[in-house]
Amino acid sequence: MKKVSVIIPVYNGVKYIAECVDSVIAQTLKEIEIIIVDAGSTDGTLETLENYEKNDERVHLFHSDKKSMGYQTNMGIREASGEYVGFCEADDYLAPAMFERLYKLAKSNELDFVKSDFDMFIGDKEERIFLNYRILGSAGRQLYGEVICPSDYPDILYRDVNMWNGIYSRQFIQNNFIRLNETPKAAFQDMGFIFQTFMSADRIMYVHEDANRYRRDNTSSSVYDQKSLLFIVQEYEYIYQILNERDHRNKRMEAVIFKRFLGLFCGFYRQLPEWEDTTAEVKCAVEKFKRLLGEFYRALGYGEQVCEKLNTSIEMELFLQDHSTFDCYERWAEKSRRRNINDFLEYVNKYKKAVIFGAGERGTSCYGFLKKNHYEGVICFCDNNSSLWRNKLMGLEILPPDEILKDEVLFIVANVDFWREIDRQLRHMGIKPENICRSIDIDPHNALEFNL
Repeated sequence: MKKVSVIIPVYNGVKYIAECVDSVIAQTLKEIEIIIVDAGSTDGTLETLENYEKNDERVHLFHSDKKSMGYQTNMGIREASGEYVGFCEADDYLAPAMFERLYKLAKSNELDFVKSDFDMFIGDKEERIFLNYRILGSAGRQLYGEVICPSDYPDILYRDVNMWNGIYSRQFIQNNFIRLNETPKAAFQDMGFIFQTFMSADRIMYVHEDANRYRRDNTSSSVYDQKSLLFIVQEYEYIYQILNERDHRNKRMEAVIFKRFLGLFCGFYRQLPEWEDTTAEVKCAVEKFKRLLGEFYRALGYGEQVCEKLNTSIEMELFLQDHSTFDCYERWAEKSRRRNINDFLEYVNKYKKAVIFGAGERGTSCYGFLKKNHYEGVICFCDNNSSLWRNKLMGLEILPPDEILKDEVLFIVANVDFWREIDRQLRHMGIKPENICRSIDIDPHNALEFNL
Protein backbone atom coordinates (compact mmCIF):
# COMPACT_ATOMS: atom_id res chain seq x y z
CA MET A 1 0.00 0.00 0.00
CA LYS A 2 1.22 3.49 -0.83
CA LYS A 3 1.69 5.85 2.09
CA VAL A 4 0.10 8.91 0.46
CA SER A 5 -2.12 9.31 -2.59
CA VAL A 6 -1.67 12.80 -4.06
CA ILE A 7 -4.66 14.04 -6.08
CA ILE A 8 -4.28 16.82 -8.64
CA PRO A 9 -7.39 18.02 -10.51
CA VAL A 10 -6.56 20.09 -13.60
CA TYR A 11 -8.15 21.80 -16.58
CA ASN A 12 -6.12 23.84 -19.08
CA GLY A 13 -3.23 24.43 -16.70
CA VAL A 14 -0.28 24.16 -19.07
CA LYS A 15 1.29 27.36 -17.75
CA TYR A 16 1.80 25.91 -14.25
CA ILE A 17 1.30 22.14 -14.35
CA ALA A 18 4.95 21.13 -14.87
CA GLU A 19 6.16 22.96 -11.77
CA CYS A 20 3.29 21.43 -9.80
CA VAL A 21 3.89 17.82 -10.88
CA ASP A 22 7.67 18.15 -10.64
CA SER A 23 7.33 19.21 -7.01
CA VAL A 24 5.21 16.15 -6.21
CA ILE A 25 7.54 13.75 -8.03
CA ALA A 26 10.48 15.23 -6.11
CA GLN A 27 8.93 14.57 -2.69
CA THR A 28 11.35 12.98 -0.23
CA LEU A 29 8.57 10.50 0.58
CA LYS A 30 8.86 8.12 -2.38
CA GLU A 31 6.05 5.69 -1.47
CA ILE A 32 3.35 7.84 -3.05
CA GLU A 33 0.98 7.61 -5.97
CA ILE A 34 0.14 10.67 -8.03
CA ILE A 35 -3.43 10.72 -9.30
CA ILE A 36 -4.04 13.43 -11.89
CA VAL A 37 -7.61 14.00 -13.10
CA ASP A 38 -7.84 16.05 -16.28
CA ALA A 39 -11.18 17.54 -17.36
CA GLY A 40 -10.55 17.66 -21.11
CA SER A 41 -7.70 20.16 -21.38
CA THR A 42 -7.07 21.59 -24.86
CA ASP A 43 -4.04 23.82 -24.23
CA GLY A 44 -1.26 21.21 -24.15
CA THR A 45 -1.80 20.18 -20.52
CA LEU A 46 -2.94 16.69 -21.51
CA GLU A 47 0.14 15.99 -23.63
CA THR A 48 2.39 17.17 -20.78
CA LEU A 49 0.63 14.83 -18.36
CA GLU A 50 0.84 11.87 -20.71
CA ASN A 51 4.62 12.30 -20.78
CA TYR A 52 4.76 12.28 -16.97
CA GLU A 53 2.69 9.08 -16.89
CA LYS A 54 5.08 7.39 -19.34
CA ASN A 55 8.18 8.37 -17.40
CA ASP A 56 7.11 7.70 -13.79
CA GLU A 57 5.12 4.62 -12.81
CA ARG A 58 3.71 6.45 -9.79
CA VAL A 59 1.80 8.88 -12.04
CA HIS A 60 -1.71 7.80 -13.02
CA LEU A 61 -3.73 9.97 -15.41
CA PHE A 62 -7.53 9.87 -15.39
CA HIS A 63 -10.05 11.70 -17.55
CA SER A 64 -13.12 13.51 -16.23
CA ASP A 65 -16.19 14.21 -18.35
CA LYS A 66 -17.06 17.16 -16.08
CA LYS A 67 -15.19 20.42 -15.64
CA SER A 68 -15.64 20.44 -11.88
CA MET A 69 -12.87 20.45 -9.30
CA GLY A 70 -15.22 18.73 -6.86
CA TYR A 71 -16.12 15.96 -9.28
CA GLN A 72 -12.50 15.47 -10.33
CA THR A 73 -11.29 15.35 -6.71
CA ASN A 74 -13.97 12.84 -5.74
CA MET A 75 -12.90 10.69 -8.69
CA GLY A 76 -9.32 10.87 -7.42
CA ILE A 77 -10.41 9.85 -3.92
CA ARG A 78 -12.22 6.82 -5.35
CA GLU A 79 -9.10 5.77 -7.26
CA ALA A 80 -6.75 6.34 -4.30
CA SER A 81 -5.11 3.40 -2.53
CA GLY A 82 -2.79 5.20 -0.08
CA GLU A 83 -3.07 5.20 3.68
CA TYR A 84 -3.48 8.96 3.53
CA VAL A 85 -4.78 11.30 0.87
CA GLY A 86 -3.26 14.67 -0.01
CA PHE A 87 -4.11 17.28 -2.60
CA CYS A 88 -2.33 19.82 -4.75
CA GLU A 89 -3.88 22.48 -6.95
CA ALA A 90 -2.50 22.53 -10.48
CA ASP A 91 -1.11 26.07 -10.20
CA ASP A 92 0.61 25.50 -6.83
CA TYR A 93 3.70 23.51 -5.86
CA LEU A 94 5.04 21.76 -2.75
CA ALA A 95 8.07 21.94 -0.50
CA PRO A 96 10.22 18.82 -1.02
CA ALA A 97 9.65 17.20 2.41
CA MET A 98 5.99 18.14 2.91
CA PHE A 99 4.43 14.69 2.67
CA GLU A 100 7.23 12.92 4.52
CA ARG A 101 6.91 15.20 7.52
CA LEU A 102 3.13 15.11 7.61
CA TYR A 103 2.96 11.35 7.11
CA LYS A 104 5.32 10.67 10.04
CA LEU A 105 3.22 12.88 12.30
CA ALA A 106 -0.05 11.33 11.15
CA LYS A 107 1.16 7.76 11.65
CA SER A 108 2.89 8.25 14.98
CA ASN A 109 -0.10 10.10 16.45
CA GLU A 110 -2.90 8.11 14.76
CA LEU A 111 -4.41 11.28 13.33
CA ASP A 112 -7.54 11.66 11.23
CA PHE A 113 -5.74 14.52 9.53
CA VAL A 114 -2.75 16.80 9.98
CA LYS A 115 -2.42 20.22 8.37
CA SER A 116 0.44 22.65 8.00
CA ASP A 117 0.93 26.37 7.63
CA PHE A 118 1.90 27.43 4.12
CA ASP A 119 3.37 30.16 1.95
CA MET A 120 1.31 32.26 -0.45
CA PHE A 121 3.15 33.75 -3.39
CA ILE A 122 2.93 35.89 -6.50
CA GLY A 123 5.33 36.39 -9.37
CA ASP A 124 7.57 34.36 -11.65
CA LYS A 125 10.25 32.02 -10.33
CA GLU A 126 13.00 34.63 -10.36
CA GLU A 127 11.05 37.38 -8.56
CA ARG A 128 8.55 35.72 -6.27
CA ILE A 129 7.11 37.33 -3.16
CA PHE A 130 6.22 34.88 -0.38
CA LEU A 131 3.89 35.50 2.55
CA ASN A 132 3.58 32.84 5.25
CA TYR A 133 0.11 32.03 6.56
CA ARG A 134 -0.25 30.62 10.07
CA ILE A 135 -3.51 28.72 10.46
CA LEU A 136 -3.72 29.12 14.22
CA GLY A 137 -2.47 32.71 14.31
CA SER A 138 -0.88 34.19 17.40
CA ALA A 139 -3.85 33.40 19.65
CA GLY A 140 -3.64 29.66 19.04
CA ARG A 141 0.11 29.17 18.78
CA GLN A 142 0.15 26.94 21.89
CA LEU A 143 -1.88 24.31 19.99
CA TYR A 144 0.77 23.69 17.31
CA GLY A 145 2.05 20.13 17.53
CA GLU A 146 -0.70 19.07 19.94
CA VAL A 147 -3.28 16.36 19.24
CA ILE A 148 -6.66 18.06 19.58
CA CYS A 149 -10.32 17.28 19.04
CA PRO A 150 -11.76 19.85 16.59
CA SER A 151 -15.12 20.09 18.34
CA ASP A 152 -13.29 21.66 21.30
CA TYR A 153 -11.90 24.47 19.12
CA PRO A 154 -14.55 25.59 16.58
CA ASP A 155 -12.92 29.03 16.22
CA ILE A 156 -10.12 27.40 14.21
CA LEU A 157 -12.55 27.29 11.28
CA TYR A 158 -12.19 31.05 10.91
CA ARG A 159 -8.59 30.50 9.82
CA ASP A 160 -8.44 26.91 8.57
CA VAL A 161 -9.75 27.70 5.09
CA ASN A 162 -7.89 25.35 2.71
CA MET A 163 -7.89 21.58 2.11
CA TRP A 164 -4.61 21.09 0.21
CA ASN A 165 -2.18 21.90 3.06
CA GLY A 166 -2.59 18.58 4.82
CA ILE A 167 -3.10 14.84 4.53
CA TYR A 168 -6.19 12.90 5.58
CA SER A 169 -6.65 9.27 6.56
CA ARG A 170 -8.32 7.58 3.59
CA GLN A 171 -10.15 5.26 5.98
CA PHE A 172 -11.41 8.31 7.89
CA ILE A 173 -12.70 9.88 4.65
CA GLN A 174 -14.44 6.65 3.63
CA ASN A 175 -15.96 5.92 7.03
CA ASN A 176 -17.51 9.39 7.21
CA PHE A 177 -18.64 9.52 3.54
CA ILE A 178 -16.76 12.79 3.02
CA ARG A 179 -16.97 14.16 -0.51
CA LEU A 180 -16.70 17.50 -2.28
CA ASN A 181 -19.63 19.29 -3.85
CA GLU A 182 -19.61 18.61 -7.60
CA THR A 183 -20.77 21.97 -8.92
CA PRO A 184 -19.06 23.34 -12.08
CA LYS A 185 -15.63 24.98 -12.07
CA ALA A 186 -13.39 25.14 -9.00
CA ALA A 187 -14.52 27.91 -6.68
CA PHE A 188 -15.08 27.23 -2.97
CA GLN A 189 -15.78 23.51 -3.37
CA ASP A 190 -13.09 22.76 -0.82
CA MET A 191 -15.16 24.51 1.88
CA GLY A 192 -17.53 21.57 2.14
CA PHE A 193 -14.61 19.18 2.48
CA ILE A 194 -12.98 21.34 5.17
CA PHE A 195 -16.14 21.55 7.25
CA GLN A 196 -16.93 17.83 6.90
CA THR A 197 -13.45 16.73 7.94
CA PHE A 198 -13.41 19.19 10.83
CA MET A 199 -16.84 18.11 12.10
CA SER A 200 -16.12 14.37 11.77
CA ALA A 201 -12.58 14.12 13.17
CA ASP A 202 -11.55 13.15 16.69
CA ARG A 203 -7.75 13.48 16.46
CA ILE A 204 -6.08 16.21 14.42
CA MET A 205 -2.90 18.28 14.53
CA TYR A 206 -1.65 21.58 13.12
CA VAL A 207 2.06 22.16 12.55
CA HIS A 208 4.25 25.00 11.37
CA GLU A 209 6.05 23.06 8.64
CA ASP A 210 7.48 23.90 5.25
CA ALA A 211 4.58 22.86 3.02
CA ASN A 212 2.51 24.30 0.18
CA ARG A 213 3.35 27.17 -2.10
CA TYR A 214 -0.05 28.71 -2.82
CA ARG A 215 -0.34 30.89 -5.93
CA ARG A 216 -2.30 34.13 -5.52
CA ASP A 217 -1.90 35.71 -8.96
CA ASN A 218 -3.63 33.27 -11.30
CA THR A 219 -6.32 35.55 -12.71
CA SER A 220 -8.03 32.63 -14.47
CA SER A 221 -8.86 31.11 -11.08
CA SER A 222 -12.59 30.65 -10.47
CA VAL A 223 -12.47 32.83 -7.35
CA TYR A 224 -11.95 35.83 -9.66
CA ASP A 225 -15.10 34.94 -11.61
CA GLN A 226 -17.96 37.44 -11.30
CA LYS A 227 -20.20 34.46 -10.54
CA SER A 228 -18.31 33.66 -7.36
CA LEU A 229 -21.32 34.67 -5.31
CA LEU A 230 -23.30 31.88 -7.01
CA PHE A 231 -20.62 29.36 -6.05
CA ILE A 232 -20.72 30.52 -2.42
CA VAL A 233 -24.49 30.07 -2.25
CA GLN A 234 -24.23 26.61 -3.86
CA GLU A 235 -21.61 25.56 -1.33
CA TYR A 236 -23.62 26.92 1.59
CA GLU A 237 -26.67 24.96 0.40
CA TYR A 238 -24.49 21.83 0.22
CA ILE A 239 -23.25 22.28 3.78
CA TYR A 240 -26.75 23.13 4.98
CA GLN A 241 -28.03 19.82 3.59
CA ILE A 242 -25.16 17.87 5.16
CA LEU A 243 -25.83 19.42 8.58
CA ASN A 244 -29.50 18.50 8.33
CA GLU A 245 -28.86 14.97 7.06
CA ARG A 246 -26.27 14.15 9.72
CA ASP A 247 -28.16 15.89 12.50
CA HIS A 248 -24.94 17.56 13.62
CA ARG A 249 -25.58 19.15 16.97
CA ASN A 250 -22.45 21.13 17.78
CA LYS A 251 -24.24 24.48 17.72
CA ARG A 252 -21.10 26.49 18.39
CA MET A 253 -19.42 24.98 15.34
CA GLU A 254 -22.55 25.61 13.28
CA ALA A 255 -22.49 29.26 14.35
CA VAL A 256 -18.88 29.60 13.19
CA ILE A 257 -19.72 28.00 9.82
CA PHE A 258 -22.73 30.31 9.55
CA LYS A 259 -20.61 33.41 10.19
CA ARG A 260 -17.89 32.26 7.76
CA PHE A 261 -20.40 32.00 4.93
CA LEU A 262 -22.05 35.30 5.80
CA GLY A 263 -18.68 37.06 5.63
CA LEU A 264 -17.80 35.45 2.30
CA PHE A 265 -21.19 36.27 0.85
CA CYS A 266 -20.99 39.94 1.87
CA GLY A 267 -17.46 40.24 0.49
CA PHE A 268 -18.53 39.07 -2.96
CA TYR A 269 -21.88 40.85 -2.84
CA ARG A 270 -19.93 44.11 -2.73
CA GLN A 271 -18.37 43.25 -6.08
CA LEU A 272 -21.73 42.98 -7.87
CA PRO A 273 -22.92 45.66 -10.29
CA GLU A 274 -25.80 47.89 -9.22
CA TRP A 275 -28.76 45.78 -8.12
CA GLU A 276 -30.91 46.74 -11.13
CA ASP A 277 -28.07 45.56 -13.40
CA THR A 278 -27.58 42.24 -11.58
CA THR A 279 -28.61 39.12 -13.47
CA ALA A 280 -31.75 37.20 -12.58
CA GLU A 281 -29.57 34.19 -11.77
CA VAL A 282 -27.64 36.11 -9.14
CA LYS A 283 -30.79 37.68 -7.70
CA CYS A 284 -32.29 34.21 -7.33
CA ALA A 285 -29.13 33.03 -5.54
CA VAL A 286 -29.31 35.99 -3.14
CA GLU A 287 -32.89 35.13 -2.25
CA LYS A 288 -32.00 31.48 -1.71
CA PHE A 289 -29.11 32.43 0.56
CA LYS A 290 -31.40 34.74 2.53
CA ARG A 291 -33.94 31.95 3.04
CA LEU A 292 -31.36 29.34 4.09
CA LEU A 293 -29.53 31.79 6.31
CA GLY A 294 -32.77 32.76 8.05
CA GLU A 295 -33.63 29.12 8.74
CA PHE A 296 -30.14 28.42 10.08
CA TYR A 297 -30.07 31.56 12.21
CA ARG A 298 -33.40 30.78 13.86
CA ALA A 299 -32.20 27.24 14.64
CA LEU A 300 -29.17 28.54 16.54
CA GLY A 301 -29.44 28.97 20.26
CA TYR A 302 -29.20 32.45 21.78
CA GLY A 303 -25.91 31.55 23.45
CA GLU A 304 -24.28 30.68 20.13
CA GLN A 305 -25.58 33.91 18.58
CA VAL A 306 -24.13 35.95 21.40
CA CYS A 307 -20.83 34.07 21.35
CA GLU A 308 -20.30 34.79 17.65
CA LYS A 309 -21.85 38.29 17.96
CA LEU A 310 -24.49 37.38 15.40
CA ASN A 311 -27.24 38.89 17.52
CA THR A 312 -25.62 42.33 17.12
CA SER A 313 -24.47 41.96 13.50
CA ILE A 314 -25.65 44.90 11.40
CA GLU A 315 -25.13 42.95 8.18
CA MET A 316 -27.12 39.99 9.50
CA GLU A 317 -30.05 42.15 10.57
CA LEU A 318 -30.17 44.21 7.39
CA PHE A 319 -29.87 41.21 5.10
CA LEU A 320 -32.75 39.35 6.74
CA GLN A 321 -35.00 42.38 7.20
CA ASP A 322 -34.37 45.09 4.59
CA HIS A 323 -32.56 44.24 1.36
CA SER A 324 -32.46 47.76 -0.08
CA THR A 325 -30.76 49.07 3.06
CA PHE A 326 -28.43 46.05 3.09
CA ASP A 327 -27.52 46.78 -0.54
CA CYS A 328 -26.71 50.42 0.26
CA TYR A 329 -24.71 49.42 3.33
CA GLU A 330 -22.56 46.88 1.48
CA ARG A 331 -21.78 49.29 -1.36
CA TRP A 332 -20.91 52.03 1.13
CA ALA A 333 -18.69 49.57 3.04
CA GLU A 334 -16.82 48.59 -0.14
CA LYS A 335 -16.30 52.21 -1.21
CA SER A 336 -15.11 53.10 2.28
CA ARG A 337 -12.71 50.15 2.37
CA ARG A 338 -11.21 51.00 -1.00
CA ARG A 339 -10.92 54.67 -0.13
CA ASN A 340 -9.09 53.87 3.11
CA ILE A 341 -6.70 51.49 1.39
CA ASN A 342 -6.09 53.94 -1.44
CA ASP A 343 -5.42 56.77 1.03
CA PHE A 344 -2.94 54.57 2.88
CA LEU A 345 -1.05 53.68 -0.30
CA GLU A 346 -0.95 57.33 -1.43
CA TYR A 347 0.44 58.36 1.94
CA VAL A 348 3.15 55.68 1.90
CA ASN A 349 4.13 56.60 -1.66
CA LYS A 350 5.12 60.07 -0.45
CA TYR A 351 8.14 58.50 1.25
CA LYS A 352 11.07 56.88 -0.51
CA LYS A 353 11.84 54.76 2.56
CA ALA A 354 9.60 53.04 5.08
CA VAL A 355 9.94 50.73 8.07
CA ILE A 356 7.21 48.36 9.17
CA PHE A 357 6.98 48.39 12.98
CA GLY A 358 5.65 44.96 13.88
CA ALA A 359 6.95 41.61 12.65
CA GLY A 360 3.68 39.72 13.08
CA GLU A 361 0.90 38.80 10.68
CA ARG A 362 -0.33 42.36 10.26
CA GLY A 363 3.16 43.55 9.40
CA THR A 364 3.89 40.81 6.87
CA SER A 365 0.47 41.28 5.26
CA CYS A 366 1.12 45.00 4.96
CA TYR A 367 4.50 44.36 3.33
CA GLY A 368 2.95 41.87 0.91
CA PHE A 369 0.27 44.37 -0.03
CA LEU A 370 2.82 47.14 -0.63
CA LYS A 371 5.00 44.87 -2.78
CA LYS A 372 1.96 43.76 -4.76
CA ASN A 373 1.18 47.40 -5.45
CA HIS A 374 4.76 48.18 -6.55
CA TYR A 375 6.02 50.09 -3.51
CA GLU A 376 9.69 49.17 -3.12
CA GLY A 377 10.66 51.49 -0.29
CA VAL A 378 10.37 49.19 2.74
CA ILE A 379 13.92 48.82 4.06
CA CYS A 380 13.30 46.58 7.08
CA PHE A 381 10.96 45.47 9.83
CA CYS A 382 11.42 46.56 13.42
CA ASP A 383 9.96 45.17 16.61
CA ASN A 384 10.22 45.56 20.37
CA ASN A 385 10.67 41.81 20.78
CA SER A 386 14.43 41.43 21.14
CA SER A 387 14.30 37.70 20.31
CA LEU A 388 13.37 38.66 16.73
CA TRP A 389 16.25 41.08 16.16
CA ARG A 390 18.70 40.21 13.33
CA ASN A 391 16.36 37.54 11.96
CA LYS A 392 15.17 37.74 8.38
CA LEU A 393 11.48 38.07 7.51
CA MET A 394 10.30 38.02 3.88
CA GLY A 395 13.87 38.82 2.87
CA LEU A 396 14.19 41.83 5.18
CA GLU A 397 16.05 42.18 8.47
CA ILE A 398 14.22 42.76 11.76
CA LEU A 399 15.98 45.54 13.69
CA PRO A 400 15.61 47.27 17.05
CA PRO A 401 13.68 50.55 16.62
CA ASP A 402 16.57 52.70 17.88
CA GLU A 403 18.98 51.38 15.24
CA ILE A 404 17.03 52.72 12.29
CA LEU A 405 18.10 55.91 10.53
CA LYS A 406 15.17 58.20 11.13
CA ASP A 407 15.56 60.95 8.53
CA GLU A 408 12.76 60.96 5.97
CA VAL A 409 11.69 57.44 6.92
CA LEU A 410 8.03 56.57 7.37
CA PHE A 411 7.26 54.26 10.30
CA ILE A 412 4.23 52.09 9.49
CA VAL A 413 2.87 50.74 12.77
CA ALA A 414 1.48 47.24 12.20
CA ASN A 415 0.31 46.43 15.70
CA VAL A 416 -3.32 47.15 16.45
CA ASP A 417 -3.19 46.23 20.15
CA PHE A 418 -0.29 48.53 21.08
CA TRP A 419 -0.70 51.29 18.50
CA ARG A 420 -0.87 54.13 21.04
CA GLU A 421 2.11 52.87 23.03
CA ILE A 422 4.24 52.51 19.88
CA ASP A 423 3.17 55.93 18.66
CA ARG A 424 4.34 57.47 21.97
CA GLN A 425 7.56 55.44 21.80
CA LEU A 426 8.38 56.73 18.32
CA ARG A 427 7.60 60.35 19.22
CA HIS A 428 9.83 60.02 22.29
CA MET A 429 12.57 58.84 19.90
CA GLY A 430 12.18 62.10 17.99
CA ILE A 431 10.08 60.82 15.08
CA LYS A 432 7.81 63.52 13.64
CA PRO A 433 4.07 62.76 13.86
CA GLU A 434 3.73 62.97 10.07
CA ASN A 435 6.36 60.20 9.79
CA ILE A 436 4.16 57.77 11.71
CA CYS A 437 1.08 56.06 10.33
CA ARG A 438 -1.00 52.99 11.06
CA SER A 439 -0.97 50.09 8.64
CA ILE A 440 -4.16 49.05 6.96
CA ASP A 441 -5.97 46.00 8.28
CA ILE A 442 -5.83 43.53 5.42
CA ASP A 443 -6.42 39.80 5.59
CA PRO A 444 -3.25 37.83 4.73
CA HIS A 445 -5.24 35.79 2.21
CA ASN A 446 -6.01 39.02 0.32
CA ALA A 447 -2.72 40.85 0.80
CA LEU A 448 -1.11 39.51 -2.38
CA GLU A 449 -4.12 39.97 -4.64
CA PHE A 450 -5.45 43.43 -3.79
CA ASN A 451 -4.68 45.73 -6.71
CA LEU A 452 -5.33 49.48 -6.73
